[in-house]
Amino acid sequence: MSMPRKICCAVEAITDHGGRVYTVDLAPASPVPSFRPGQFLHLTVDDYDPSSFWPESRVFSIVNSPRERRRIRLCYSVKGRYTTKMEQTLKIGGTVWIKLPYGEFMIDGASDAVLLAGGTGISAFTAFIEGLKPEHLRPVWLVYGARNPALFLFCDMILDQLAQVPNFHVLFFTEAADAAFAGQMAALPRAPACLTGRISIDPVWPCVPVAANTVFYLSGPPIMLTTLTAQLKAHGVAPDRVRTDAWE
Repeated sequence: MSMPRKICCAVEAITDHGGRVYTVDLAPASPVPSFRPGQFLHLTVDDYDPSSFWPESRVFSIVNSPRERRRIRLCYSVKGRYTTKMEQTLKIGGTVWIKLPYGEFMIDGASDAVLLAGGTGISAFTAFIEGLKPEHLRPVWLVYGARNPALFLFCDMILDQLAQVPNFHVLFFTEAADAAFAGQMAALPRAPACLTGRISIDPVWPCVPVAANTVFYLSGPPIMLTTLTAQLKAHGVAPDRVRTDAWE
């Protein structure tokens, strides 16, 4: 495991997805240390002197593939004081500092996996999904919920992988029914299921063949983690088969 390093980065691009949800691309001043899919970084928008103390920061999952050592991508939704400060402070051409890598939220590719992502929680899974190969042996189910289809981040990559990886499966949840999006998905050769409402285990359970060794990975807002953990317990899923990425 790589030792964490502190690196200055230039803000290369900011994508506004609407609903105060953003993707930020950073160009590190030096190649980042090796990391694994599911790990996270600390980001600070405050001035930092490497000879002094690390300033206030916030943690974010690393979105991009570990193969990309000269780019860092992260996503955030404005929900509190620090992310509001980020929205006001981050500008293309500006600089920030990151320290990475951290975390043990890694997916075991040797087991069947159900990835439950709410909103920007998808960022904990993108590097793993992007790295899936067509010959991947174990079933992987992505259950992804967002307020509306415009907030399904990295949807093109997800659908590309759905088309190429036979053991990768996708279910989308939108909080309100969207007939246009459901129609677009239904027209795909491998059509992902489109369900209405917030992510819930009851409608997912009949769609996902659950084996004895299936591991459930949860990433999203705290209320989602609490709710889905309780629902999985009610369905008889043992605690050691539920792993959460508590990113707030």
